[in-house]
Amino acid sequence: MQNTQTAGNEKIAGGERIAWGRLPWAALLAAVAAAVANVLVYFTASALGFIPQSVLIPTASGESPLMVGMVAITSVIGTVGAAIVFAIIGLFARRPVRLFRILAIVVLVLSFVAPATIPGAPVAMILSMEVMHVVAWAVTVGLLTTLARREK
Repeated sequence: MQNTQTAGNEKIAGGERIAWGRLPWAALLAAVAAAVANVLVYFTASALGFIPQSVLIPTASGESPLMVGMVAITSVIGTVGAAIVFAIIGLFARRPVRLFRILAIVVLVLSFVAPATIPGAPVAMILSMEVMHVVAWAVTVGLLTTLARREK
């Protein structure tokens, strides 16, 4: 049975606590930081010729080249999703930060498959997109697990 107590707006789970009051702010900061960082990666990769506009990426509305808006929006969506998962884990797990970090690594590794499935994408583009995944992961996991975490 899990030893759980509530202290103010924080839930103590095992040896870790999630600072529930800070989680939304940490998520917002992580989303903005991940989007900005990935936009910088995008502009750098584009300037180096790694992201050709002739390669079309399947989207919900058809196909389009990889554009800066798509990079920013998907970075924000991924970060918000991660924050929701972190909150859910925080409700039930004995060690939510540890479990979230492990799950985030698994999701990161699985995310490497998507860029590799883009038809006609050059290796440099695939690697650039995978770098964006690593950047978003590092910023998101780093900020969520430090800014929204409190130790006993």
